[in-house]
Amino acid sequence: MNVTYIPSSNTATNGVALGADSNRDVIVHKILVGLPVDGGAIVVSTITNPINGATTNLAAKLVQPTAASGKDWFREYNFGPAGLPLNQGGNVTIDQTMNVSVIWDYLDQVDQ
Repeated sequence: MNVTYIPSSNTATNGVALGADSNRDVIVHKILVGLPVDGGAIVVSTITNPINGATTNLAAKLVQPTAASGKDWFREYNFGPAGLPLNQGGNVTIDQTMNVSVIWDYLDQVDQ
């Protein structure tokens, strides 16, 4: 199990690659968000180095809801037993300062 922590916006650098080897597929199990920002977006791409704002190679876009009646200070996105498969290492880009942790594995190391 691997964890990648992203503490602040990384749109200027086109996000962070999950796998060190861009030729290996990864699977995302969960994304944990501490201190979510109203309307903040977490974009998960199926390639290591996407262009910021591009909708090609998009695996998921998780937009934080607005807290109308009280702030939810923690969110968990669980992709279930199958997980969210990403090609070529995958990438996560966030557009606000949020405490985002991505829990993932290399696909070839997951028990099938």
